[in-house]
Amino acid sequence: MTGAADGSAAPPPSGGPRWTTWVLGVSVGVIVVGGIVLLFLLGTRVSGGGPGTAPEAAPVPTVTVTVTATPSAAPVAPQPTAPAAPGPHPWTDLAGGECLDPFTSPWAEELTVVDCAQPHAAQLVGRPVISSDPAAPYPGEAAITAGLNLACTAPEVLSLDAAAAYPDLAWQASYPVTDEQWAAGQRTASCFVTRTSGEPITGSLSAAG
Repeated sequence: MTGAADGSAAPPPSGGPRWTTWVLGVSVGVIVVGGIVLLFLLGTRVSGGGPGTAPEAAPVPTVTVTVTATPSAAPVAPQPTAPAAPGPHPWTDLAGGECLDPFTSPWAEELTVVDCAQPHAAQLVGRPVISSDPAAPYPGEAAITAGLNLACTAPEVLSLDAAAAYPDLAWQASYPVTDEQWAAGQRTASCFVTRTSGEPITGSLSAAG
């Protein structure tokens, strides 16, 4: 998969999160790396479940990082447990699985959720947890990004069977990139999928349905 979005919305804060972009070919439920392009996304995002009535959510993988516990004043921000209904929503309201249209960038402050049955530009397929320990210090961008490829393409997040229909599928991940964001409780990444051709996706690509 690959991901790309030059934010045409408000510019992200300096030192914001980076995104990783991968172009993958998908065949018989196996994702094969077709090309790798590393981009850096400024801003931070988290997200969650699919529109409408969703089946029981599959477990979301944890991004593997090594941290040493230290005191922290802020608790981990709660993650939405139910999918957002169709319509515009702040990115904080999304739980993972929502289909989105239009989609301009992973760090947009507001995203429009649509029915996955209709053609759409992108989908938020998952929200991997970076750390659920409120005392864990910010592990750094390198440690976070090292685990995002596996987290965003894990079978618990991305349906490999559904993804096989789109050989130009791309994923983008955004995440907290400052100590301040981390201390405020932002401890998850957001995994979005789009198509490099710009053509729409029809149906859900989320493992949760």
